[in-house]
Amino acid sequence: MPWELTALSALGFVAAAVHTVLVAIGWRCRESRCGIEIAALHLVVGLSALAYAILLGSDSVAAQRQWWQLTFALSSAVPMLWLLLVVQYVSRSQWLTRTRAALLAVEPMIVILATLTSGSTNLVWSTSTESVATTGALPISFGPLYYAHIVIAYTAVVVGMGLIILLGIRMSLLYWKQVAVLTIAPLPPFVSHMAFLFGMSPIPGVNLTAFAFTVTGILLVAGLYHYDLLERMPVARRRAFEAMGDGLIVLSSDRVVVDADETASRVLDSAPESGMPVSELFSDHGFEQLHGTTVTDANNLAYDVRVSKLTDGRGEEVGYALALRDVTGRHRYEQRLEVANRILRHNLRNDMNVVRGYADVVATGSTTNVEDAAESILDRTDDLLTVSDKARKVSQLNDTHSKSPAAHDVSEIVASTVRNARRAYPDAGFACRGRAHAKAELTDATAIKTAIEELIELLVAEAEGSCDDLAFWINVTADNSAETVTVRIESNGPAIPAVDREALNVGSETPLQHAEGLGLWLAYWCVIENGGSLRFDDTDESSNDESARGIDADGDDRSFDAPQSLRTVAVIRLPRSEAD
Repeated sequence: MPWELTALSALGFVAAAVHTVLVAIGWRCRESRCGIEIAALHLVVGLSALAYAILLGSDSVAAQRQWWQLTFALSSAVPMLWLLLVVQYVSRSQWLTRTRAALLAVEPMIVILATLTSGSTNLVWSTSTESVATTGALPISFGPLYYAHIVIAYTAVVVGMGLIILLGIRMSLLYWKQVAVLTIAPLPPFVSHMAFLFGMSPIPGVNLTAFAFTVTGILLVAGLYHYDLLERMPVARRRAFEAMGDGLIVLSSDRVVVDADETASRVLDSAPESGMPVSELFSDHGFEQLHGTTVTDANNLAYDVRVSKLTDGRGEEVGYALALRDVTGRHRYEQRLEVANRILRHNLRNDMNVVRGYADVVATGSTTNVEDAAESILDRTDDLLTVSDKARKVSQLNDTHSKSPAAHDVSEIVASTVRNARRAYPDAGFACRGRAHAKAELTDATAIKTAIEELIELLVAEAEGSCDDLAFWINVTADNSAETVTVRIESNGPAIPAVDREALNVGSETPLQHAEGLGLWLAYWCVIENGGSLRFDDTDESSNDESARGIDADGDDRSFDAPQSLRTVAVIRLPRSEAD
């Protein structure tokens, strides 16, 4: 019988089928890094396994010689194909110039030509028998060129494994699973061939290398799908970190989240998760318009989004890196500059026009109106000096948020502010209550005192002439669940004007929408520079506690009656200290 299906030849056909599947997978992923290399490697190995399977089913020495020539010729290219795969994986394709690639191809081509050329075949292998072994294999003797080829082949395999291990060390083992898969992958055929070479094959005379290569293929499939070998390459992580700012999101070429760091998860409203489309993270912006936009987190920290393409060694796109750069300092500086510029120009122009008008009255020498005019000039100049002082305080806030926070007693800050307010506004009533020694993590405790003073000053000014019995309760609480310290300002006077609050909500000043002065802006900036938030509530809600016990600003522990018609007009929330 010229050919029959044996157990070994059937095993060879199964191996060829497995490699066919791997070729299809690699070709489907040909747009990704290593896709073409995987397809080419398994195409050659699959054809070699197929040829060897046919050899094992043949009972003719002449037929086996022909199939052995084809098997060996195909397998001679495998070590270099493996090395090419590794070079692409570790992103060292720039090293593989045309000259070097040609030099690497010289050795396999020489071996293949020697194998297929009848006159030089004995330099590679020979057979001295005219019968087939009982195992179905052809007894082979190897020549000097074969052993030279094996030395080069083994070197290529070891070099490839070494490159993968070195990559894993440089990447701090972030991708240790992928590194382990690719390091272990060549071992089964490597060990199988050594066993065959030294006459230790489990089936005497049979080279099981092509069959063992199916294990390599299965490991690569595990890396391809389970560990996302072709999509989430270490090079993507490395190049992404090179483009990284303070936060990082890595996307696939399909604009789906592959990885994200803790900063990105904290900054964005929807924490990025693997497999999430980028459109769900930035629903207000299209991907093409995303570069250069600014996002703000819950702590009012601003981040610019920078989009960078990730390409492989062939220059083909494999994904994107979204870097979130902390531009809080610049963002707040620009906001303060814009607001201060508009308010100063507005107030300076208006007040100087008024001063000029009253100065004309004084210049006319009319004794009737000189005293009133002089008083108005003094009032206007005092207003300008006040605005100037607030502008100075604003300039002192630069980059306060970047300082290391420390624990501060917010209750004491409030009590001290109330004591000063009583002296500054003797016609108004002040009381502070709530928890004593509530501590918050602040970068600038003085700024919190300034914020409360500015709010009180604004509220007193709004109540002038409209409230005869103005009273303030300032309540300090510590919320365990929210991990915040809250300073709640309650008053029976008017609320902060809606136009001022709306300007804060918009985040900028416009000719049609602007605050009357810098006071509210200064209070807002003082709070957010300390990592806090400032909110307003002008609903008519009276205090639920008719008689509260608290720590008075003068230090006396006493009971006092709540004024009528109190409502919350401002709420400051600060990060609570762990020392509290």
